[in-house]
Amino acid sequence: MSQLLRIKCPSCGNVVDVAGNGTCANCGNPLVLPEDGVIQIYRMGSPFGIAVGMGIYLNENPLGHLANAESIRIPVPYGHYKLHMTHGASRKCKDIEFDVTPEERFIYAKAHLNMGFISNTVVIDKVTADQMPNL
Repeated sequence: MSQLLRIKCPSCGNVVDVAGNGTCANCGNPLVLPEDGVIQIYRMGSPFGIAVGMGIYLNENPLGHLANAESIRIPVPYGHYKLHMTHGASRKCKDIEFDVTPEERFIYAKAHLNMGFISNTVVIDKVTADQMPNL
């Protein structure tokens, strides 16, 4: 599992996983992590062995993929967020919306694939810290 933070470079838009403030490997501009809150997402392992990564979209902005049984933390400023995830060609998802505030700085979410008869749907559940795997 990952101990890195995922951010999007404000200069070039490249999505990178970093351990802390540094420079973008793509454009060389500085990366400064927001210090307000963190969204941690865990992509639950599939019991059917379907290990295709899930695409992450936060407020409709793409933030890369999350592999099977992987966890990532995304630092964010305070505000309202909509988390959407995709699986392969399917964009069906039961999105969640939440606010990152001084009172609720850490948001925890688990995503899994709900296998359907005609199509699959990504289901995202907001959970508590004790329901998350250790990083």
